[in-house]
Amino acid sequence: MKGRKMRTAYLVVLVALMTLAGCGGGNDGFKEHPSGLQYRFFEMNPEGDTPEVGDIMVISFKMTTINGDLVDESAFYRLQLSNPVYQGDFHTGLAIMQVDDSVCFKLDAFDFYEKSRKRDLPPQFQQGDPVLVYVKLKNILNIDDLETERLAYYHSDRDMEMELLEDYLELTNTTVAPTESGLYFIEKKKGTGKKAVAGSRISAHYTGKTIDGKVFDSSLNRGNPLVFVLGQGQVIKGWDEGFALMSEGGEARLIIPSDLAYGKEGFKDVILPYSTLVFDVQLIRVD
Repeated sequence: MKGRKMRTAYLVVLVALMTLAGCGGGNDGFKEHPSGLQYRFFEMNPEGDTPEVGDIMVISFKMTTINGDLVDESAFYRLQLSNPVYQGDFHTGLAIMQVDDSVCFKLDAFDFYEKSRKRDLPPQFQQGDPVLVYVKLKNILNIDDLETERLAYYHSDRDMEMELLEDYLELTNTTVAPTESGLYFIEKKKGTGKKAVAGSRISAHYTGKTIDGKVFDSSLNRGNPLVFVLGQGQVIKGWDEGFALMSEGGEARLIIPSDLAYGKEGFKDVILPYSTLVFDVQLIRVD
């Protein structure tokens, strides 16, 4: 997808740059911080902002063995800068960076994984081995900026929306196939009453969420069901299609991509552009 390809391409360029710069097994080119941290800059931006403890750092990174074997990587990763866990740790290095800097840190693998990352030493390393951590500092955010940045990143285009939808389906173990239009209809309770058809007057309760779980509207909270005529464009397309698959007394979950909801424009300040919506609905009455 477009968004994923762009991020992958960016990382490939970064990795190529670092490889050419030669962050290798020796100490050539490395400097030593007063804390004992070994580092080597590839790009330096003296005009860039420097993070402070508590700031959110947006980085891309790659971790390798001394022989260049890849252990982990990400083109988009956020972490909060904290005080050092031990002398010369990863956060010591992050604190000396400025936005748009690229650097390689050479760290003791055991200390890095066991003390900083709170996880077991990966099988690629033996105790005493170094780990090379390549970092590009892309942005610095404070807590107030975090939500704005998150929304800008996650609602940039339809390709990004589809990536997030794929992640949501995987995390929620959703295995139903979408309809031809792209609607995901998950029946929770089969209705035994009158079937909803175009032209039916429907009473329904609903709770609407974004795929990150935030409730933006609920008729249950108001205590009054929504009443509308099915198939007349009075509601979003995903609702017209979804309720037509139900009968009175039924309950379902509707996962509705943006092109069946509020599209690239969104809705006021409530629904952002390219937002997939999740509705838990109850079909109370069909007239």
